[in-house]
Parts: sequence; structure tokens; C-alpha cells
Amino acid sequence: MKKNTKRRRKILETKYFGFLIGLLLFGFILLLNENTSIFSNIEEQMLDVHFGFKTITRRESIQEGVLQEEFDPKISEDILIVAIDFNSLSQFGKWPFPRYREADLLNSFSRIQNQDERERSVFLDIFFIEPDEKGYDDVLLLEAIDDNERVFLETVLDEFPPSSREYDEFFSRQDVLIERWGKITNIQGAWHEIPAFYGLQPPLIPFGEKSRGYGHANFNTDSDKVYRRQQLVAKSSRLVESFRLDDLIAMSSALPVDSSRFERLEWVDKNERPHTIPPGITPEGFMQIVEEIKENAPLRTVDTDNDGTIDESYHVIRKYQDIFVPAITLSLALDYFNKSCDDLEVVLGEYIRIPEPMKFDVENSTWLPYEITVRDAVYNDDGVLQKPAETRILEEIKIPIDEYGNMLINYMGPKSFADPQGRKTFPVRSFAGYAANPPGTDTETWPRTKALGNKIIMVGAFARGIADDEKPTPFGLMYGVEIHANALNTILMDNFLHRVPAWVNYLVLFAAVMLVALISSRMPTLWALVLLLAGLMALFLTVSIVFESRNLIIDYSPSAIAAVLTFLSIIAYRVMTEERDKRMIRNMFGKYVSPGVVDHLIDNPPELGGVDKQLTVFFSDVRGFTTLSESMTPQELLNHLNVYFTLMTDIILDYKGTLDKYVGDEIMCFWGAPLPQEEHALLACQCALKQKKALEELNASWPPEKRINIGIGINSGIMTVGNVGSEGRMNYTLMGDPVNLGARLEGTNKQYGTTIIISEFTYGFVKDKVTARELDNIRVKGKNKPVLIYELVDCLDDGASGPAAG
Repeated sequence: MKKNTKRRRKILETKYFGFLIGLLLFGFILLLNENTSIFSNIEEQMLDVHFGFKTITRRESIQEGVLQEEFDPKISEDILIVAIDFNSLSQFGKWPFPRYREADLLNSFSRIQNQDERERSVFLDIFFIEPDEKGYDDVLLLEAIDDNERVFLETVLDEFPPSSREYDEFFSRQDVLIERWGKITNIQGAWHEIPAFYGLQPPLIPFGEKSRGYGHANFNTDSDKVYRRQQLVAKSSRLVESFRLDDLIAMSSALPVDSSRFERLEWVDKNERPHTIPPGITPEGFMQIVEEIKENAPLRTVDTDNDGTIDESYHVIRKYQDIFVPAITLSLALDYFNKSCDDLEVVLGEYIRIPEPMKFDVENSTWLPYEITVRDAVYNDDGVLQKPAETRILEEIKIPIDEYGNMLINYMGPKSFADPQGRKTFPVRSFAGYAANPPGTDTETWPRTKALGNKIIMVGAFARGIADDEKPTPFGLMYGVEIHANALNTILMDNFLHRVPAWVNYLVLFAAVMLVALISSRMPTLWALVLLLAGLMALFLTVSIVFESRNLIIDYSPSAIAAVLTFLSIIAYRVMTEERDKRMIRNMFGKYVSPGVVDHLIDNPPELGGVDKQLTVFFSDVRGFTTLSESMTPQELLNHLNVYFTLMTDIILDYKGTLDKYVGDEIMCFWGAPLPQEEHALLACQCALKQKKALEELNASWPPEKRINIGIGINSGIMTVGNVGSEGRMNYTLMGDPVNLGARLEGTNKQYGTTIIISEFTYGFVKDKVTARELDNIRVKGKNKPVLIYELVDCLDDGASGPAAG
């Protein structure tokens, strides 16, 4: 029972209980991380901080007005933004331009003599949903798209379906795009759980028929409305037919859907939230969903005779055909790699795989295996090649995606400016620079090249006021076309951001919590705080460096918050328990030792259990107490003894002794505990000599009948010291044979007419520091071996005149 109690008390000590606090907080943070979006939302903000530390370009002014700029090798040299900027607006007027301006732009790209140096593709980040007011301009643009043969157009997916008047028209436009470019069909995973888009805004059919390819231009925002990811695989859902629930119940054994064709059934609850009936559901499972539908879905009511009374009501289940539409950036990347949608392998929650990507070699007019630069070439100051560039051939590209087909965009820097002197993450050229003077139809007048060989040209708004096209990103506001450029660059450069496995984040979290628990429970609070802040900074720098150098995302906020909470919890626990312990030590030792020793004990708590230590015990007793008590009344005797005890106790405390107890007229004290004292024997001897001298002075002030004589016995040895008593009342005292010997030496003074007797064991500690007279070899009760005793006469130093250093 006592062992269990001691074990429980030991566990509650801060240095052990701190780890329990850490474990509890570790589990608490894990639960929060798994069941809430608190940390995921914070990590989105941390991602922006990591992006802010990126080093993208290095600019140097080599002469007035001339800047030399060195680009990050992780930025593809084949991405070019053609900006509809203020220069273009000043030349061509307000936006939108007449469509012949886009025709002029495309003609300037396609009308070059060396067709092998043509651009790889042209993406027009412009809507062609409605016909132009001037039909002739549409004809010119359609001819230019047809002649160019490399134009990619965008479609926009909407959450809500188009009106019934436009429904078939818009989906017919999408069918034309799919026929030209294709759709994603090799998709594995829970495709039915991808959020659906029920509406769309594709380009006009003639534009779709002339285009090279298409893709959706949608971006998904995070909880803070910042654009950090693009949905590379989006689900466009087309309504096939609607069923009454009762009719489907009759067909529950064979529901009218073919999941191999991406067909699914869906119902909508009273909050207008859609719910998909899982493909391949069993009849029993379907009947469970039927009960849920009846409870949570609204009824469709019908008034067949228009008399204002509802004639029938039923629940509606809708059947959709899902089409998986690639993002425009994925389509551009496929075209760049000489691949198509049919080549894609999509595993939701894991990756999109592009096998055996290729790249067009402009110089040799041939397709070669795709390779990227790992390390740039090194040149000396004279421009001589010192070390060639290191490249790596990619046998496949695996794009990491979440369960909804989203890819994190690895933004390469802040937004670019169209001004030639402005900051640029991607190269930007003005729309007007290409469209202002397009070549005519005479091939002899065409330029040999436009120096755009194999480049992906992305044309879009790059001036405020043109459209609502500036969107918040980790680098601040950025035009939509440059967000597309960053997403495309992420794919082309195989520069994907990967989240580390969950177990890595858990390990970092556990290590952070346990380390903080260790330092917070064992070090002074101020130093623990300093180390905590240093650790948080070191963890942040490590996470940032790993992000920058390895494109790995390690969660910082769970570990940081857990570390801070652990620190605060343990410090709070320390405050509560240490105040209690300080109060206990003060109450326990305040009556035994001096206030200075108590303060030292509070800072360095002693072991209060029974321990064996080398100590010196001191006993003193009043001689002739019976005669003294007969000469006074009890009240006078008590007051007289209190004067004596006060003086003797003050001397004991002055010499850093621990007062054990008063037993009648006897005083027991000791040295060496609770604080260790190397000179415990000498301090006891100095104290005894000082008491003898002080008592002589006190007796001189008293009449002869009130004078007190004392005997003192001092012994040293291994004694057991600790708390002794009951659970409710303890006494810090000594036990052991050396204690008994000290008590007997005090009484032995009567036989030899001495005042202070020390044992041979004490004398062994102080023989070079005191003057002592050998008295005798005596045999004390309970001991077979005689003990050599000495009379203490004086100290060789002047310790008896004042307290010694202890």
C-alpha cells in the first residue's frame, strides 16, 4: 500500500507528470486534426508563408535602364504570356476588342516562313459564348483559328444548370469539344463523390469545331477564398431523366444505371444538398436510402386539374451522365507532351499519370523523350562553360491530386507586369506587339520566324478594369491567365508539391510535444521559454527549407500549437504543485532550520523519504533540572527555560543546524540534512562551543540559584533521516545506532565532569581543526566494541566566535 502511494506521488511530480500532460495534448491535437478543419485552414495560411520565402529571380542593373535577370530553372522557358494590357487598350480601344483583333494575333503567329518554329499551342483565355455584333469579325476569327490549327479554347463549368431553353444547346457545344479533343475516361476511385457541375458555358459550336482542344478554366478557392489549387479533373453532369421514387423501388434489384458509363442516381435534400446513390448498391442498401429520402427530401406536388388542390406528390430521383472534363492547363500539357486524354490514367486521391511524355525538338523537327533540367550549366566570368547542365529524362509524369481531382499549384513567384522594366515571374509580351501589324496573305512577306518555337502562348487579360480577372493567391492578387501559367508550369516542370505521409506529421508532432514536456518540466521557466521559442523557429526554418528544396509540405501548425499548449499546461501545473510543495516545505522546515535554509530548500527540494546519509547528531541536556525546578514556580520555570531554549536554538540555526525536537529540557539537532553539508561535524562542534560560551554569559546575568549547567554529546555516522510519523502528522528526524550513541555521550559528561563530549567518529572529521582531550575508551549500552571519547576544548579557528560557512 505504501509503495503504491509513493509510486502515485512520484508520478505526480512535474518531471514525470509533464510527459503525461504531453501525451494527453498529443492525443487532443490528433483528434482536432482528424475531426475538424482548424489545422488544415491554418496550414493553408502557412503555405502562403512558405511561398513568400521562395527565391525566384535575381535581377542586376548592368547599366542605366538595362536590367539583367536570371530566372529560376524551375520555370519553363516554353511558357509565354501575351497580355491584353494598357498598351493594347490604348492602341485598340476599350475591351472587348472586335474579334478581328484576335484574328490578327493568331495570324501573326501562324504566318511565318519556317513552320517548324511555330508555337506549340495558343490558349485564348477569352470567352466566345455569344456571337459578335459584327458577324464578319467572327468569320475572320474562325478562319484564323482554322489556319492556326493550334488554338485551345476554354469552357466554364457552373454549379447550376442552364435554363431549359439553353440546356440542349450548351451541352451540344460541349459534345463538339469532346469530339475534337476527347474526355477523360480512365478514372479510378470514388468518381461519384467528386462535386458535380450541372451547368456550363462552352464556346459557340463553330469555334469548337475549329479549335485544337479545350479545357475548363475553373479554379477552386480554399476556405479563405485564396486560389491555391486547380481541379484538373472536373465532373460535368448532364441530366438524362427523372424517376419517381416509387418506380425505382420496384426496380431496386436492377437500378437503371450503368456505372461503367459514369451514370448515377441522385436525390436532393430539403437544404438543396445533392446526394448520390452509390453505384452497385445492394437492394437492402437501397431500401435504407429510400427511408432516408422519405425523411429528408422534399416532395414534388402536382395539381393535374389546376383546381388549386394537390392531386399527387412524390419524391424525385434524377439520373445523370457524368463527363470528366480536363482543366485547360492539363489539356495544354498533354498537347505539349504529344499525348491525349486517352493516354491519361487517373486514380482519385493519388495521381494523374501521363506515360512517356515527349517534347518537340525545333532544331531537328522531331519528337524526343521529355527531359527537364536538374541543374543549370556553370560558366566562368569569361563565359566559358565549366560544367554542363544536368538533365533528367522523364519516363512518366505523376501529378499528385486529392480525392476530388485537385492539384496544389506550385506558384513560382509574385504576379508579373507587362511593362518591360517591371518584375516578371513568367515572360510577358503585349497583345498589341503581335496584333498591331499582322502579316498579309502573301507568304513572301511573312517573317522567317517569331522566335516562338514550341512555346505555349497564353493570351489573357492583364489590365485592371478589363474583367473581374484578378484573384487572390499566396502572392497576392494575380490575373487569371498567370494562375493558369503557374498551374501549367507545375505540370511541365514536374515540380509538384507533395504532402508528407500522415505518420511523418504525427512523428513531428509527438517529438515536439515530448521535447517541450522534457524541458518545461525540468528547466527553469525562463530558460524553457527561450528554448521553446528557439525550437519553434528551428522547426519553422526546417519546414520552410524542406518545402523550398524538396517540394514537401510538413504540417507546422499542429506541432507548434501543441508545443505551446504543452509548455503552458506544464508551467501552470508547476505553478500549482510547486506552490503547494513550497508551502509544505515552509511549514515542515520553518521550525527546524533558519529562513535562509528554508529558501534554499524551496529552490532545491530535499528527499523527504528515509535516506541514509553521513550526518552529525547533537544532544544537550540541563544538569540538575530537578533542583532548579524546586526553586521556582512552574510558570517561572517555564519562562526561565524559554529564555534558555531561545538562545540555544538561535545559535543552532546560526550554525545552519536542523532542530529536531525538544524533549523536556533536552535539545536534539543535527547537521548534514536536509541540505548536504561537508563540514557537518565541525559546524556541530563550533555550535557546541558557542552555546557553552553564550550560556556562561547568560548565567552571569542570573542569580546563582537560577543558573543552568548543560552537557552536550556529539556523534557522527551513517544515520537514516526522513519524515517519520502518521499520514496526518510527520516529523523530520533521525534514526539509527549513531543517534543513540550521541544521546548516551551527552549523559556521559556527568561521569567525567565535562561539558562537551565528542566521539572518535566526530573527532576523525575535525581533529585538524579543534583542540580536544582524549578521555577514555567506554563501552556503551547495546555496543560490544568500546568507543573512544574526547572532551571538546576549543576550535583552532575562531569559528566559536561566530557562525561558520556552511
